Amino acid sequence: WRQVRAWLYPPRCVACGRFDAQVVCARGTARFEPIRPPACVRCGAPRRTLGDCRRCLGRVFAFDVAVCGAVYDSAVRRAIVHLKFRRWQRAAQPLAELLWEALCLPERAAWRGVDAIVPVPIHPARRAVRGFNQAERIAARLSQLSGVPVQAGWLRRRFYRRPQVGLGQAERLKNVRDAFEVACPDSVRGRAVWLLDDVFTTGSTLDACARALKDAGASLVVALAVARDLREDDAGL
Repeated sequence: WRQVRAWLYPPRCVACGRFDAQVVCARGTARFEPIRPPACVRCGAPRRTLGDCRRCLGRVFAFDVAVCGAVYDSAVRRAIVHLKFRRWQRAAQPLAELLWEALCLPERAAWRGVDAIVPVPIHPARRAVRGFNQAERIAARLSQLSGVPVQAGWLRRRFYRRPQVGLGQAERLKNVRDAFEVACPDSVRGRAVWLLDDVFTTGSTLDACARALKDAGASLVVALAVARDLREDDAGL
């Protein structure tokens, strides 16, 4: 059956869609745009100049620092879309590797000593439709690379609300306000965690999750996102 399935549905590169046995072909890999220092420690965006980061100026986040693996360009966007909406589970591996490579830089050594990976949860109704939580799949791969255990049950979503896609910053903040809670505060108290999501756009979702973790006593929250979406920020600069 595996041979028949491979003949009927030959594997494609998750980044460019071309037929290829590799999860990400050479062409797809070349299109990734990793974010490397200098980068803003508050919002994970790449930096070109010294001084305050204009992308997060005036924002106060509940998480302590942010690390993003790559710019949300065409190749990374395709890989995330293929994972979330086409169920190409193999896309989780290269996306996790992008994050791990960013975390392994010497400048970020202090942020690798954490106790758990906490994926941003989705509502059970959305999980029932999609069949899985993409953040959990990426977290599982990151756990294999880093040795840090995944604690998907520490954080849960309280309300079913519309997706963040297409909303402005103010609408995003309102949409996720009080939307998350910690299931067992005793498990979180005093812990340092990686809080993982697929895309950082305005940081509203990661901020709401981090606030719940900090209220429960988390000692350190490092916001991780596979990709940093700069398009909305650029429109406002």
